[in-house]
Amino acid sequence: MASKLRRGEAVEVMIEALDGKGNGIARVGDYTVGVRGGVPGDRTLARIRRVRRYGQAEARAEEILDGGVPRVAPRCAHFGICGGCLWQDIAYEEQVRLKQGMVAQCLETAGIDVALDSPLAAENAFFYRNKMEFSFGMSHDKGVNLGLHVDGRFDRIFDLERCHLQSDVSNRVVDRIRQFARKQGLSVYHLRRHEGLLRFLTVREGKQTGEVMVILTTSGEDMPDVERLGTELTLAFPEIRSVIHSVNRRKAQVAIGDEERIIAGSATVQETLSGFSFEISPSSFFQTNTLQAERMYRRVVELVAPCSGDRVLDVYCGTGGISLCLAEQAGHVVGVEVSEGAVRDAVRNSANNQVTNCQFVAGAAEQVLWQLKAQGERFAAAVADPPRAGMHPKALQALADLQPERIVYVSCNPQAFAADLKRFSDAGYHTDYAQLVDMFPHTPHCEALARLAFRG
Repeated sequence: MASKLRRGEAVEVMIEALDGKGNGIARVGDYTVGVRGGVPGDRTLARIRRVRRYGQAEARAEEILDGGVPRVAPRCAHFGICGGCLWQDIAYEEQVRLKQGMVAQCLETAGIDVALDSPLAAENAFFYRNKMEFSFGMSHDKGVNLGLHVDGRFDRIFDLERCHLQSDVSNRVVDRIRQFARKQGLSVYHLRRHEGLLRFLTVREGKQTGEVMVILTTSGEDMPDVERLGTELTLAFPEIRSVIHSVNRRKAQVAIGDEERIIAGSATVQETLSGFSFEISPSSFFQTNTLQAERMYRRVVELVAPCSGDRVLDVYCGTGGISLCLAEQAGHVVGVEVSEGAVRDAVRNSANNQVTNCQFVAGAAEQVLWQLKAQGERFAAAVADPPRAGMHPKALQALADLQPERIVYVSCNPQAFAADLKRFSDAGYHTDYAQLVDMFPHTPHCEALARLAFRG
């Protein structure tokens, strides 16, 4: 029996593969070690972070002794501290190749026999995000910190100088609010003690319109001079169209609170995608990478290939982005979404864009799809874009029972993607097309598309 690994121990490992989350996989004696930051072919010095039962351990690559892929100088000064851009030191073409291999491996493991098409790589690898959430912390020397979490630490925030994923305006907004908080001597919320004021800052941006929304989330304590902050922000940044004060009185660490108040500007900002205009509110779901989402939606419509008389089902439709794109060619689109707020947004977006052949239904997918089947509804095609965990098993079976001729499945989780395709296969569908879509450059995260045909 090999010696036991210990938390904090440094070990030299060879990365053999990637798991479905993009972590490197290495063997150390009888242990399987997931190495964050390691990719196949790397010989790396890894620091053990956690030792689990059954021979599992987690580690972080501290030094690449011999690289398995070409490395480049990371653009961001926070690389290695921030847990966001894990692969920023890897050439972008290699990032895409690694993701392609990761999706292919998940499909092979699940027994899905389909060759991946050429990946849809991002045209913009930097400054692509339209939304970022920042956290407040405290330091002994400077007082209020405002930035992102230190990798692997929920309780440590580093001061952000510049993030290369969102716009320069966002970086300047972060700095302005940090300076305001320090000047005012504001307190920072403490999770364990449930006291203090400042919790989160969220910046949302219309990449196509340039309109910016700033959301400051605080605890239930009084926020002094919050109106003055709103005025200062709109005067300093002409791009800002909305400043929202959100209050979260709960212990849950979420950036959108239970109460929202407009302190400057309007309640929403505008964004456009595939020729449609969308109103973005503080809690609206919207694809994080606008430009790449636009390309992905076009690909979804191409795969669905709706005819003018087709009825198309859009399951997990969110605020209706894919539904509106489908409606340009389909006869009628029915969107299903559990969030009533998202459905309200979808209805409003449909009306604002004068789209009259979309219908949106609020409810859990497994319940709504069963009702549609009981009512004898028929659909020529369906789109499913479920949450990261994949489709609810009952929803998947209900969709298969509706027997649309073709289904286009969209996923942000390669493991769940492959597992659900296998379940569809068992229910009578054949996967005849699959493609990687890189929505999140410099991270191991990716989207994948598949088209399934009913075998009968």
